[in-house]
Amino acid sequence: MKSLLITGFDPFAHYIVNPSWKAVKALPDIVGDYQLYKLMLPNIFDLEAKILLEEAGRVKPDVILLCGMNSGSTRLQLNLAALNIRDAFLEDNLGHRPWGVPIREGAPDAYFATIPVHNMVRTLRAKHYPVDLALSSGGFVCNDIFYLTLHAFHDTDTKVGFVHVPLLPEMVMDENMALPLEKTVEALQAIIKEL
Repeated sequence: MKSLLITGFDPFAHYIVNPSWKAVKALPDIVGDYQLYKLMLPNIFDLEAKILLEEAGRVKPDVILLCGMNSGSTRLQLNLAALNIRDAFLEDNLGHRPWGVPIREGAPDAYFATIPVHNMVRTLRAKHYPVDLALSSGGFVCNDIFYLTLHAFHDTDTKVGFVHVPLLPEMVMDENMALPLEKTVEALQAIIKEL
């Protein structure tokens, strides 16, 4: 059986829950061919990568699937690329708000996901899962962890991907702007089975 390290984030800004961690926590321990190792990461620049890389060193995963929250969609988004930039509109959970600075000086401008994002989106959409393609993962901590993980594993056999998940109905006034947890979990399981 292959190993999958899957992560979600703790709450940040004015949110009291983070749907990425709620969804990851709700997944079964085995999905398809994968044994899941679940990890909650802090919404803190650099610390999130330190914690993830320590756990990856312990687990030795075949795949790392990072999950974050997207308040602007009712669909899960598989991210194509991580950019070497920190553009934070919000403060992280330690009050840091970097703006227009590289994540790593002298490192590549971007890395592409090493999971088969295009094929996965095409297949999952054909099966009517609420999944879309997103070109990049933004400029906040989601992009940070995606970039730093791809940077750490770019010369290895470990595959890395990032999924943004929608808000939960209890987080919004209009339930049409969210996706129920069970639907998010179902779609995440479908994504894992396509890895």
